[in-house]
Amino acid sequence: MNTSDAHPRNGAHHRDGAHNGDGDGDLRDVAILGGSLPAATLATVLAAGGARVTLIDEDRPPPFPPGEMGVHAAGLFRVLAERYKTPELARLSTVKDIHAHITRTVGAEHCHSFVYHREGRPQDPAELLQVCPPKGAPPEPHFHRPDIDAHLLRCARDRGADVRRGAKVSGAAAGPDGAVVRLSDGAEIRARYLVDASGPDSPLVAGLGLREEPVRFATASRTLATHMTRIRPFADAVADRAADYRPPLPWHRGSMHHLTDGAYLAVLPLGNHPESTGGLFSVSLTLDARRFPAPERAGRPAEDEFRAFVARFPTLAHQFAYAVTERPWLSTERNQYAASRTAGDRWCLIGDAAGYVDPFISRGLGLALETVNVLARRLLDAVRDGDFSAERFALVGELTRDHLDANDELAAMVHASLCDPALVRAVLFVLEVGFRFGGFPMLAAWSELRATGGDAALRALETVPYRGHVFAGHEGYHRLFAAAGATCAAVAAGELDPRAASERIFRSVRDAEFVPAAFKLRDPAARSLRITPVTLLRLALWTVRAAPKDIAPLVRAGIKSVLRGG
Repeated sequence: MNTSDAHPRNGAHHRDGAHNGDGDGDLRDVAILGGSLPAATLATVLAAGGARVTLIDEDRPPPFPPGEMGVHAAGLFRVLAERYKTPELARLSTVKDIHAHITRTVGAEHCHSFVYHREGRPQDPAELLQVCPPKGAPPEPHFHRPDIDAHLLRCARDRGADVRRGAKVSGAAAGPDGAVVRLSDGAEIRARYLVDASGPDSPLVAGLGLREEPVRFATASRTLATHMTRIRPFADAVADRAADYRPPLPWHRGSMHHLTDGAYLAVLPLGNHPESTGGLFSVSLTLDARRFPAPERAGRPAEDEFRAFVARFPTLAHQFAYAVTERPWLSTERNQYAASRTAGDRWCLIGDAAGYVDPFISRGLGLALETVNVLARRLLDAVRDGDFSAERFALVGELTRDHLDANDELAAMVHASLCDPALVRAVLFVLEVGFRFGGFPMLAAWSELRATGGDAALRALETVPYRGHVFAGHEGYHRLFAAAGATCAAVAAGELDPRAASERIFRSVRDAEFVPAAFKLRDPAARSLRITPVTLLRLALWTVRAAPKDIAPLVRAGIKSVLRGG
């Protein structure tokens, strides 16, 4: 297939966005497989930049639980909106805007609660932790993915992308001269570049024989997921001991993560705000696949397995006694898979086509949007100058692999820690350090983009060390994170006592010079971690008086952005 000269090289093709209705014989700039959030976001950005885009969405139920926590994703939508002049994407960054412009089914994340359970016993209030963002900060959204994905497809179409819903892909190929997507009705779509964001059944992965066997990831988990209504409030489940449960914020104001040996159950409210029209929840139970392999589904539906699980824990049994399932269950035998390569000649894999690790805190969703941000500018440059060389996109493949590997390290550490509540708490403290610092570089880069129109700071983030980690680019945090992961791995291997391991990790957090006292992470028994205006003031003073030189400017820039409403 020689497509190299079938399209103007000087960028003089149509840029008015009105490409719908083009025939199958017309050469597109980019063909995108898949219709989920990353694919539709990329199509929106590219079409807004003048690229001729065709998106093929088979419109099938997702085979894996879709990420619905928008904590990491919300900031990236702000970046994408500013960088690519797509203000409609900024509406996905706040609960208020989603409710006003997109859907009433949206959750508000005012806090994150982690609650440990022991089989056969009521929950112990000493074994929980609530993490609260800065007081007064707007809540991050929980996405009801069916509504959000459909909205983004409309955004792509409104920008001029050729969106083909319900089209079935029979094959896809790409090479030095271009790409072709074959549809089951015999039609062909030719493009200068192919992006596969379709998921684990990627036709490009199948065609190129890229499925990694065995998968390299240390994590081995499986998940049951659905949407439910009529879940009792957690406060009702512990009402007989209400005096022992006095969190800074009511439990229903954010996500709840119920943890136990070998499993975690995430419950995300999708309507916990005053304007809500219903009590819908995203519910996902993730289990250690080695300890609890998937049963034969013919004899045990996913719902039966879920009900049997919650029945083992009195507090959960009370909370889910009258819960009603509102959509078909998604269930996996093992979550983890990957492609051996994620970029090549005129093609790349992003999102769930490249690989999948674990649904913990929807980390994969934010990482997929990071890839969209990096890929989009390269594709728009390529459309303008005609250079679609593999070298131009090599970093995208490296970034995707780094993201998956970092997510695996995080998930493996979390799963290994679940055997003991003190060890879980220690790991959560390590992650909290990373999350408190980790958003500052992107926030500072976004502020610079808004102030100057330049994206140099965003480009610099593409090549920092430890990409994909919760605090990328910082050597000290990487050492802290890696040491905690190794400690948890030693526990999983039976080489270290969990309590000794938790003490070791807590000590490393206390001793880290880049962890300020203002974070209040020195008390292993703390039941809540909250950032207040006083916390920010103490943090600002610390950056002047005692902070390491490699972190003080970053934190000051981040605080300024927060105070400016960033």
